[in-house]
Amino acid sequence: MQRARRRRHRTSWLFPLALGASALAWQGTASAVEPNRRGGQIEGMIGGAACIPGRAPCHQSDLLFDGTTLPSFGTGVALAARPVRWFMLGGIYRFGMFHPRYDVSDGPDYRWAGQHTVGFLMRPILPIWRFDLGFNIAPGYSRQIFKLDAGRDRDISQGFAMLIGPTFDVFLTERFFIGGGVDFIFNTQKKVCQSRGGTTECGVKLERRVAPTHQVLFGFRLGGTFG
Repeated sequence: MQRARRRRHRTSWLFPLALGASALAWQGTASAVEPNRRGGQIEGMIGGAACIPGRAPCHQSDLLFDGTTLPSFGTGVALAARPVRWFMLGGIYRFGMFHPRYDVSDGPDYRWAGQHTVGFLMRPILPIWRFDLGFNIAPGYSRQIFKLDAGRDRDISQGFAMLIGPTFDVFLTERFFIGGGVDFIFNTQKKVCQSRGGTTECGVKLERRVAPTHQVLFGFRLGGTFG
């Protein structure tokens, strides 16, 4: 009985000892392999997108047109070069969807909405240990579409856009990282084109003002460096 107790006592010390040794080994390996922040960098983002009021509002309350442009799915990719650890430049693409919920008394309702944005990415980065604190600056071009239930009817607004927003990444290995980010896209276009039954009308003040708005995207990021 005493012999069994002593055996259990010795065994109870082995498990925390093994855990401690494994933790020390992992810490030594992580500190030995420093992140490689030079070369090319590819990254993706998946999350959500929401409306920010612009020349058109995100919520309207009218007798004939009442509703809200609600948040929906958002995603994007970027491919860039990091000539130095603290700066990268390249191309960025973002696609953010809206969920338009409007009660329309004089026509078809909206089915879905979304915005494509491409830009020239410039990102200053503050590298701290395995963390990258960055800030996106990307002048570019956006195309915002609100699709109606009827045929090919839609509202379209397109033009110059400015994308800015913070990023936060942590390197898990020498080249692979995960993180999060927020992108604010500000559209400068003034007019919107409305297609109804094969006829297109463009103007600044049309009957339905769902576009152009601004947009915010947010989500989980992952990527890596190469080269």
